[in-house]
Amino acid sequence: MVLSIPELANRLNVHESRARQLVHSGRIRGQRVGGRWIVDEADAAQYRPGKPAGRPLSERSAWQLMSCFWEDSPRHFPLGHFEPSPVEKHRLKERINRLQDSPDLINLLAAWLANRAEKFEFSSSPDDIAELREDKRIHLSGVSHPRSGLLANSEVEAYVRRNELQDVVKDWFLVEPSPGRRPNVILRAAEQVPDELPPLVVAADLAERPGVREQQAAREILRNIHAR
Repeated sequence: MVLSIPELANRLNVHESRARQLVHSGRIRGQRVGGRWIVDEADAAQYRPGKPAGRPLSERSAWQLMSCFWEDSPRHFPLGHFEPSPVEKHRLKERINRLQDSPDLINLLAAWLANRAEKFEFSSSPDDIAELREDKRIHLSGVSHPRSGLLANSEVEAYVRRNELQDVVKDWFLVEPSPGRRPNVILRAAEQVPDELPPLVVAADLAERPGVREQQAAREILRNIHAR
């Protein structure tokens, strides 16, 4: 059984705008069909309400924050387009300190990074998945990133620059999933996407998934991350 946004709101006893935000942020998995969002009843049942950990950052601020965390080497993501102003640097430092001290890092990240990109779900021919992974316009993340240790071969999860999204969709004949069917391509569109995604990006994508293995992979990445 699938639920519309009004039906989801009624099921959760929340306002429709809150139900829509939960779906858009990925806290409840949904899919767009015929211009409207629907949610599988099983996905709605997995949602566990909790006190919001903080207000979502803007896309720019989210990428500034994510660029400050790496696991090991002296690599540092060049901020470039996201180079912070003096005021932004001060706020960035405060957020880094809060992340390092947070006892509930997963929920804090989910709240802060909800606006890091627009999330789109598609269906693709299974025969195209392997080649789609090699498209230079997309940047693998989540379960598709080697860092996750999962490498689900039957799906693609990736980032794409916003101005290239429609071309990717057209070139690979990506379509909206049929009602009741899981998407096998998840694309997140952002204004600027680095060639090498910071590990915090991968962890955030994994943390949005309800699966135990995905949650464990997100926590493992977070344990290994340190601020530079």
